[in-house]
Amino acid sequence: MARSGAVAILVHLAFVAATWLAYALVRPPRPARLAGYRGPIAILGGWAYWVTRPILAGAAALRFTANALTGIGLLLNCAAGVAAGLGAWGWTWIFLLWGSTADLLDGELARSTGSSSPAGAFLDSNLDRVSEIALLAGLAVGMPDRSGVFWAIAALASSLMVSYARARGEGLGVTCPAFGLERPHRMVAFLFAFLAAAFLSAAGSSALLELTCAAVALGAGATALGRMVAIHQILRRATGPSREWHGTPPAGMP
Repeated sequence: MARSGAVAILVHLAFVAATWLAYALVRPPRPARLAGYRGPIAILGGWAYWVTRPILAGAAALRFTANALTGIGLLLNCAAGVAAGLGAWGWTWIFLLWGSTADLLDGELARSTGSSSPAGAFLDSNLDRVSEIALLAGLAVGMPDRSGVFWAIAALASSLMVSYARARGEGLGVTCPAFGLERPHRMVAFLFAFLAAAFLSAAGSSALLELTCAAVALGAGATALGRMVAIHQILRRATGPSREWHGTPPAGMP
């Protein structure tokens, strides 16, 4: 399985190299939804949107729905979790790459076909959390030592807190500040880690993945804490010190 995974990775890398060269020559404009990102995420995101345009066009021609792509992404990300649990890092990378591609395209398909809806956005957000749980739970199973298991679980917990802080804040009418280690950053970190791990020794891959989990756990934890502090301060200013409340907001609270 390790050899077949490595071969599959090399085929994908050849495709990436060819399309990256073409992207650099064409220099297409980046999608508007990447306006809030800078650095490597903006560059990789621009390339990913450009190179997946034929897939998006094909999905639309075949009358795929955005929810169908969301479901395919979930299945692929769950497969990545299973592969991680088996220690098949090459196949984990393959499944995670295509699962992330489906996650990238479902929203684009909804927007391009005019089928965006709150129900679809709700489903997509929840299944993204399930995908992240599947990946990191599988990685925890595949770790050979307790410290690796600990950091995989810590990465999962802190990642969920980042999403919860945003969801809870937005549920209370607060636009969440954009900063820190968000899901695209975490997925890119794991994609690079699994890619390298597929060509390292057992000890080297274990150390790399443990380090990646630790970095995600600390970075996402700091992001969640920063969001909690920022949103709490916004709510305090909105309600005033004499009107503080806990739990469910009072009626009429924006």
